[in-house]
Amino acid sequence: MKEQKQLYSVIEEIINSYEQKVNIVASLIFEVVNKINSVHKEQIKIADNLKNILAKNQNLRKKDFENMMADIRIHQVQREGKIASLLEIFCKEEDETVDQLRKILSSKDSSAFESFNILKRKIMDRSKERERKLSRMLKNFHQEQEILSAALRKLMEKGPEVRIKDFKAMIKAFQIEHQDEAEGTDEMLEEFERVKDEIGNKWQRVMATVNKGDSRVPLE
Repeated sequence: MKEQKQLYSVIEEIINSYEQKVNIVASLIFEVVNKINSVHKEQIKIADNLKNILAKNQNLRKKDFENMMADIRIHQVQREGKIASLLEIFCKEEDETVDQLRKILSSKDSSAFESFNILKRKIMDRSKERERKLSRMLKNFHQEQEILSAALRKLMEKGPEVRIKDFKAMIKAFQIEHQDEAEGTDEMLEEFERVKDEIGNKWQRVMATVNKGDSRVPLE
């Protein structure tokens, strides 16, 4: 009886530990999402300023500016939708997993330990795969957002001297993303590479923190 009680105590500790890990991962995910949203808001402001400059100094119609940005905007909306959907599924399934484990524990059935071990193996593998998929998607989107912001800022640095051809080169560079060489895009691609390295380093710290079970990680 004493051994059984100790066994249930161990199972409960495992469940509590798992729940804590879920909360840590969820907290980090929402922190990253908030960071991405902040970057997106900055993008909109910079893009609007750039649109006004090109309209004033290069006679580029604002409608044409938006048309040139359309593919990027559509891609962003689609990616945001996928992330939101995956995030919702992740949180829901992890909560359901914790509930399943607690039901097994509360059943006090003689086969509870065996049932727990079988379920634990399944959910751990499934959970890790979901974490990897979600973190990969978030990392890529975070990287894309930072790259676009860096590209827009670089154009804004030119001030009144920025030209339509500069804007077109930025769009082209963003679309090809290092796949091919393109005239006039070398400088922008170098900037993209710098941003990718920076975001990659940040995400290495994030994932290392997740594995250690500490939710405090700098994303700035």
